Order: sequence, then structure tokens, then C-alpha cells
Amino acid sequence: MLTRWARWLALGVLLALLGVAVGADWLAPRTGPGLRALQADLGSASAREIAAWWLFATRNAVWLVLGVSAVAAVLGTALGALSLYGGAGTVRVLSRSIEFSAAVPGLILVGVLRFTDPSGGVASLFGALALLRTLDIAQLVRAQVLSTLPSDFGEASRALGASRRWQWRVHVVPRLLGPLSANLLVGAASLIGLEAALSFTGLGLPHDMPSWGGGLGAVAAGGSGAALSCVVGSIALSSAAAYGLGVHLATSALAPRP
Repeated sequence: MLTRWARWLALGVLLALLGVAVGADWLAPRTGPGLRALQADLGSASAREIAAWWLFATRNAVWLVLGVSAVAAVLGTALGALSLYGGAGTVRVLSRSIEFSAAVPGLILVGVLRFTDPSGGVASLFGALALLRTLDIAQLVRAQVLSTLPSDFGEASRALGASRRWQWRVHVVPRLLGPLSANLLVGAASLIGLEAALSFTGLGLPHDMPSWGGGLGAVAAGGSGAALSCVVGSIALSSAAAYGLGVHLATSALAPRP
């Protein structure tokens, strides 16, 4: 479990990234080349140009992760809850879908979806990541509900006349919030690395859209150590902060509840 100062540091990093995402257009210094040329020339860019690129790349990474996480949280929770009231066929479909997503690498899934993507990569990347995270959250929600409703206190409240809606509000939702929040944070850490890897290979965000993975690819072809440190440090620090807070929440969620 993280110490108190480490938790505050991780939270501060994530809040700082969110602040950059909100104020990137205002914070970015004026540079010579246009926004589309920033990433292509990152290998020989000045410190001012690297700073401008980083602000826009951070903005794109944060909004992508937040958007995917929000969609996956809503759809995954609904899918996991509805699967409890479906027949055996519904459960089998969900199980096979989860197994398929675990067996097929995200790289392949994004590549397949990109064939019919008119947006140049944005829609296919968002759709593939949202699909993977939705199935993961659906599995978590289903498992958490199945461990709560048939429990002794769940059956006792049902015997005393409690409705399913009351059981969900009093028993299920409070016990689901902790694991779900932890899953979203750990998932955000994996999304940051996966997006960077996909953009590095050319299957992520369009090459003319600033991204950490795209910048890593531009610097890998030959560039300054400052640009490389900026890219690698951004990916590592943000992933570590999200993962650390997620693990802390997951550990806290395992604590016995009254």
C-alpha cells in the first residue's frame, strides 16, 4: 500500500495532467512550425517546441484515456449487471467475448478496425480500447455482484422483504465502487502504455496528431536526449501514478466491510 506522501504525489501528478489537458491551448508557447509539424520535427526541435508538443500530446492522451474509461465504465457496468438476468446463452456470449479479447492482442484488433476507419485512426483506436475495457469491467461487475447478492446478509435482507433495488443500493453499489475505481485507475495505466505502443507502431492516433507514442517514434529515428527523456518520462510517470493509486484502492477494497 502506498504511503501517504506517495498517494498525494500520485494524485498530484494525475491532477496536473488533467490541468494540462484542460489548459493546453492557453499554456502552449507560440512556436514557428504549425501544430501538425511539431511532431514530425520533434527530433530536431528546440526546447520551446518540445514544450508545445508535450502540452498537446498530453492533452490528447488524457482525453483519450478519460473518454475510453468513461464509456467502458458505463457500458461495462450495464453489461455486467444485465448478464446476471440473462439466460445461459447471455453468460456464454459474455464469457467467450472476454476470452476472445484476452487472446487477441490489442494491436491486431486496432489494425482490423482501422481498415474501415474514415477518421484516420482515432475512431478505431477509441473503439478497440473501449471494447477491451468494457469487457474487463463487465467481468468485474458480474463477479462482484455474484459475490454480494447470494451472501448471508444478502439472503437475510431478501428474506426480510428487501427488494432487489434496495439490495443493489445498500449492498451492491457500496461494495462495487472501490473495486471499480481501482480497476479504472489500473486500466488507465495500461491504456497509457497501450496507446503509446500503438501510436509508436503507426496504428494509434494519426501521425500528424501529437501523441506520446508518435513522439517516441519520431525521436527514436534520431533526436535529442531532452525530447526522448520528455516522452519516456511522461509515459512512465503517468502510468506509475495511475497504477499506484489503483493498487492502493484495490488493497483498501479488500479490507473487511461491516
